[in-house]
Amino acid sequence: MHRAVAVAVVLLLAGVQPAAAVTAADADASTWGTDRDAEPAVGPAASPTITVDTVLSLTPERAGSIGVVQTFGVPSEVTELRVTLDPQSNVTDAEGFSRLDGRTWEWDGETAEPRLRYEMAANRTADRDGPLAADGSYLYTDTGEWALVQQPNLGYQWRYRGTDSVSIDRTTRVDGEGAVGETTAFLGPHATYTREVAGQEIRLIVPEAASLADPPEEILDGLGNASQALRVGDRDPTVFAVAAPTDRVNWAAQGVQVGDTDFWVRASQPIDSVGSAWLHEYVHTRQSFRTADSGRWLTEASATWYAALLSHRQEGVSFARFAEYLDRGADDPQASSVLAEPTDWANHANYWKGALVTGEIDRRIRVATDRGATFQRVLAALNERTSPVTNEDILTAVGNAGGESTRTTAERLTTTSDTFEVWNRSAHREAFGGDAALLRVGFDPATDVRATGPYRNATLGAPVTLAAGETLSLRTTVENLGGASGEYAVTLRVDDRAVATANGTLAPGEQTTASLTHEFDEPGRYTVSIAGERFSVAVREPATPTVTDLAVEPRTVEPGEETTVTATVTNDGQAPGNATIPFTRDGETVATRTVTLGPGERTTVSATVELPAAGEYRVGAGDRAVDVRAVAPTTETTGPGFGVPAAIVAVLGALGLRRRSGS
Repeated sequence: MHRAVAVAVVLLLAGVQPAAAVTAADADASTWGTDRDAEPAVGPAASPTITVDTVLSLTPERAGSIGVVQTFGVPSEVTELRVTLDPQSNVTDAEGFSRLDGRTWEWDGETAEPRLRYEMAANRTADRDGPLAADGSYLYTDTGEWALVQQPNLGYQWRYRGTDSVSIDRTTRVDGEGAVGETTAFLGPHATYTREVAGQEIRLIVPEAASLADPPEEILDGLGNASQALRVGDRDPTVFAVAAPTDRVNWAAQGVQVGDTDFWVRASQPIDSVGSAWLHEYVHTRQSFRTADSGRWLTEASATWYAALLSHRQEGVSFARFAEYLDRGADDPQASSVLAEPTDWANHANYWKGALVTGEIDRRIRVATDRGATFQRVLAALNERTSPVTNEDILTAVGNAGGESTRTTAERLTTTSDTFEVWNRSAHREAFGGDAALLRVGFDPATDVRATGPYRNATLGAPVTLAAGETLSLRTTVENLGGASGEYAVTLRVDDRAVATANGTLAPGEQTTASLTHEFDEPGRYTVSIAGERFSVAVREPATPTVTDLAVEPRTVEPGEETTVTATVTNDGQAPGNATIPFTRDGETVATRTVTLGPGERTTVSATVELPAAGEYRVGAGDRAVDVRAVAPTTETTGPGFGVPAAIVAVLGALGLRRRSGS
C-alpha cells in the first residue's frame, strides 16, 4: 500500500502555521518559529534545542486508547512555547502548561520541565479496496493487551531571542515492553529480530500475539535480499517492520507503509508469495520522491512490479505464476486506463497496469543497454528530485537510462489507453538473465555461541553470562540458495552498535562459515544481535573460586615423609573465574595449584606436603587446615640375658607357680 495513503491517515494534524512575525519594535525583539524552522543540532556550535521526551503506555482498562506523557526541555533562549496536540488527544494533567484554545497549550515560561499527560485514541480505521486490501477496517489499533499505533503528531510554535535558530530533538519510548520506529510504535510483549544488509539494519518486530506464516529468519532473508538488490539511492540506516497480529483484529490492508522507514504487514502474509506484501511495503521505504498527479501512478506501480520480480527471483516463484500475476494488467477495464491521468483509472490501474508497464519499460531498458542499465536507474534519478515528480520527469529519466526509443514506448504506454501482453519466458531470460542470488544466514543460539579467553573455551547456553575480559564468539552459516553469485555481509552488533562484520562473495550453491567475536571488558548487561537474532549477555566481574572441603591422608607419618592434601575448589559465582590455591604447612606455602572454573563448577586439586621432623603440624589448602603429626618409630629395650620371648616365658612361669602355691 502506498505510503501517501497511510500518511493521509497518520498526519491528522497539519503542521502549525507560524504566527505573525514580531518586529524589532517589540520590547523583547524576539522571533517566532515553528517546528518546520527547526534545524538539527550538529557539532559544538549547535543551536539551542527544545527536547521532547515522549513515553507511551498501554491502558488495559481503556482499550482503544494509549497513555502519553510528554516532557519538554526548554532552553533559556526560548521565551514562549505553544504545543498543539493531535485531535484524538484528551489531556488529563498539565504541569507548566495551560490551555490556550482548543488543542493548543501554552508554557508558563517558568516551569523547568513542563509536562503534558493525556490519553490518545489509538484506533484508526479506513475503508480500503484494491490489491492489498483486507476485509477489515483497522489501520492502527489498541486491544488493551497490545497496541500497534501511530506516534503522537504534534505542532509546535515558539518564541526565541539571542540566537539565529532553535532545533527540536524528539525521542519516543515505551513504558514497559514495546518498540518504536520513526512514526509508529508497538506496545506489548514481543521479540525483535534484526538483519544487517548493505549498511542497513532491518528490525522485525514479532508480537507475542502474532502467528507468523513464515519463520522470522525467512522474512529477514527476503527483506535483506530486497535491500541488497534495490540500488536506487541511499538506504535508510534502519527499517522498522511489524508483523501485525490477526487473531483479534480485522485489518483494512495486507500492509501499510508510512513515513520513510516504517511499515507493518499482517503476520499471516507469507514472504514467498508472488508480489509479497512484505516486499511491496519494503519497496515503498526506498521511494523518497513525491509525485504530481501525472506521476502518481509510479508509486504503486513500481512497488507492485518489484515485489513480483523480487519474489520470482529470490524465492523461486515460477515464471508461469509470475507472468499470471502481471497479466492482470492486461485485463480490462484497467488495461485501457491512462496511467498519467488518475481520473481515468479503473480497477486500481496504477497497481495492475502500472506494474505491467513498469516491467515492460524495465525489460526494454535492459535489452537496449545489454543489461547495462535497469529501471532502478530511473528510480534513483527520481529519488534525487526535491520537487514533485511528473510523468514527463519519469519519461526523461527513462530516456536517460534506456535511450530515445525506450522513452517513446514509455510515453505511449503511460499517456494512452494502449494495451499489451506479458512477454514470454525467452524474452524474460534475455532481458533479466538467470536467477538472482539468494543469501541465507543461519545462526543457532543453542550451538553457535562460545566463550573464549582466560577462563574457558566452551559453548554457552542461555542465559549467556561472561566474565569481564572474556570474548564472545558467534558462528554463522551463510549459504547462497540462488542461481547467481552474491555478496554477503554478517554484522555483530552490541547495543545496536556494529562491533564486527564478516563479508564475502558466494557462488550459487556455496556455503561458508562466518565467525565474529567481541571482547567484553566492562561488567554490565548488553543486547547482542546477529543474523536476525537478539539475546542478552550479562557480563560480571570474574569469580574467585574457593576451597570448600579438605582431605588429608595420612594424618600421622614418620619424620621426613609426606602427606597428601586434597582440596575441593568450588565456584559459587555467576561468572567464570580462576584462583591459585596455596598448599601450606604451618602457614607457609609449600606448593600451589591454579584452577579455572565456570559458574557452579567444582574440582579437586592435590599436593604432597613433607613433614621434615617429629612434631605437630598444621597443613591445609586455601583458608582451610587440619592438624597432622610426624612421629618417630618406638624402640623397646630389656635387661641382660633376657630376650623378649624369654621374658614372657619367665613371667608366665612365675604366674603358674603362684597358682600352684595357692592350691
